[in-house]
Amino acid sequence: AAPETPLPPGIKLTQYDNDEPLACATEYRSMVGSLMYAVHCTRCDIAQAVHALSRYLHAPRKQHVTLARGVIAYLLRYSEIGLTYNGANPQPLNGYSDADWAGDITTRRSTSGFVFLKNGAAVSWASSLQKTVAHSTSDAEYRALSESGRECAFLRNLDALLTSKPTMDPTTIYEDNKGAKKWAEDPSHHAKTKHIDICYHSIREQIGKMI
Repeated sequence: AAPETPLPPGIKLTQYDNDEPLACATEYRSMVGSLMYAVHCTRCDIAQAVHALSRYLHAPRKQHVTLARGVIAYLLRYSEIGLTYNGANPQPLNGYSDADWAGDITTRRSTSGFVFLKNGAAVSWASSLQKTVAHSTSDAEYRALSESGRECAFLRNLDALLTSKPTMDPTTIYEDNKGAKKWAEDPSHHAKTKHIDICYHSIREQIGKMI
């Protein structure tokens, strides 16, 4: 039966297992490349799965090929899924930010993810491995929130350019980690955030402009 999710729930991919790397990785790279095209065009629901599989393009194992075929089977099962924008009932831009703390077993780095919606459907989405190891769940979530904030700023500027409106209402980014939200809203927690790269603190400035 075709899978109900792009990847099996709870699965943790790794580069190291008992299987030897495939002698020829052409088929695997072709599958992942085609899936990446679908991700960037309309299928944001497979973004995390394809991003995870793309980490093993240099030396894929049998398990990676099997999982890539599973993502294709998922697309075939749900081929009717698409993005529908409701022009008759405009809805403001809003976003969702999340992170999978230390989810990469090999490097123990976290994965950031975000999606922004407008008029009822996604207009921007991404799933990417963070550049350095996060020290806590709040740390990982805060970094993801900062990346979401930068994308939000870009989308707001694009919206202003397309609609010729100089200002728009504040954009809400939903985040489920209380620690990350407090760090973003209150710069006084210096001791807990001083190890975080300064580039991630841009979210504080963006929130300040909205208040």
